[in-house]
Amino acid sequence: MTEKEKRRIGRPMKKSARGEKRASLGLKVRVAVKKQIDEAAKDSGRTQSQEAEALIERCLTYDVMLKAMNQTIADIAKGNVEAAFRSAGYTAFHSPHGKIWVPKDYPIERSGFVDQEEKPR
Repeated sequence: MTEKEKRRIGRPMKKSARGEKRASLGLKVRVAVKKQIDEAAKDSGRTQSQEAEALIERCLTYDVMLKAMNQTIADIAKGNVEAAFRSAGYTAFHSPHGKIWVPKDYPIERSGFVDQEEKPR
């Protein structure tokens, strides 16, 4: 049996009826997730179902955006860290251990390139 031919575990999925605007979705979540949804629903004035639907829609939108950008959350977080280092005046150096960020005045061997406007020491 190929991967596609393997039987799916659980109840068979039903197709939505034509013209139906809403469909039922049965799922189980951890207690901590339910508490978060309950709290968010209370704060927003929505029902549990409305809040869960809004959260799922937001997640799906993020997934579409990340796929279009060819990025992951980890890539974006890494970019934010690197941007923060740059804005703080740090310089990135590549080493056998990976990228190392050092402050501008850190005593490290530079390339030796001297700007023509800069006077030699």
